[in-house]
Amino acid sequence: MLQEELKKINLDLPHEDVVVQVNGLFEKYPGQKDEIRFFLEKILKERTKEICKNVDEISIKVQLYQNADIIPLSYIAKNYFNKTKSWLYQRINENMVNGKPVKFNTSEKTIFNNALQDISKRIGSININ
Repeated sequence: MLQEELKKINLDLPHEDVVVQVNGLFEKYPGQKDEIRFFLEKILKERTKEICKNVDEISIKVQLYQNADIIPLSYIAKNYFNKTKSWLYQRINENMVNGKPVKFNTSEKTIFNNALQDISKRIGSININ
């Protein structure tokens, strides 16, 4: 019975409403406060992981767009991925392709980071006499 009610807690509601729901369960099930707390901690940890993942993904776009004028995305797409600029932009923007959002996988992130470092070193080594 408690498990069913725990699953009904709507964490998408405003904070005050969630508190009312949880306090109602604490009152209804005073002997099971630890079980309620454990359930809430588990849900909050899962939500936190989701939020952190989303922040990481957003930060990729933000980092790139803050420097969009100086990052040669077409060059990176062609020379490091052997792909088109459109392919690279789809991943940066997480566009829908064939009904699914596309994004960089771990290997592609590594390639992209290595490309940025390589270009940085190459530009940094230029010295006009």
